[in-house]
Amino acid sequence: MTTDTGYAGAVAAYLKDRADADAEIRAADAAYKDESGRLSAAVEAARTSRDEANRASVSAATLVAETDKAVAILWRSLGDFVGHRRTGPTPSAGAPDPEPDAERVRMRLERSGRLLSLARQGELPIEAPRHTEATAALIGAATGALAVAVALGVLHADGSAVRQALAALTLFLGIATGPIVLGVWLSWQYRVRPRPGQTIACVGAAVFAVCALAGFFMRGL
Repeated sequence: MTTDTGYAGAVAAYLKDRADADAEIRAADAAYKDESGRLSAAVEAARTSRDEANRASVSAATLVAETDKAVAILWRSLGDFVGHRRTGPTPSAGAPDPEPDAERVRMRLERSGRLLSLARQGELPIEAPRHTEATAALIGAATGALAVAVALGVLHADGSAVRQALAALTLFLGIATGPIVLGVWLSWQYRVRPRPGQTIACVGAAVFAVCALAGFFMRGL
């Protein structure tokens, strides 16, 4: 009986040790699989980050090349417009943008190109100084006065109907010439086109000058 009991205990102890060993093996296998999964995920994430970094590097190099080319073209165009002595050589790159945005950079370059094109046409989207309205009135008055002077010269030659018609046409042309002269002056001085207020001031002054001077100097003709 004692022998049987010892044998049964030994078998039970063996089975228990074997169960514990199997449990440890299963736990180690599960831990290995978990760790392998984590390592595989980390490797895949590292590869994805590397690919994204490579794409970002290629995009950045492409953007730098595009920007340098566009800036060089714009700078040369600006020199052609205002004079290369004023612009000097193409400026070097400034401090890098801490948060570069390719779309924002391209939009800035496109806007710079549009502004330069508008400047060449005298259409900068800015307002000329306030005193330009007074200057516009002076231009209108001057062209109106000049038209009256020319009309007087025409009428003094002889008082025929043809001369009278020519004198009247001269007065109208004097009024119409004011806005043209104003546009040329604003384009040359400020690279802008006449605004409605400036045009009204110019035409109004021209009409006033023509009416006042013509009424004063031509009443006896």
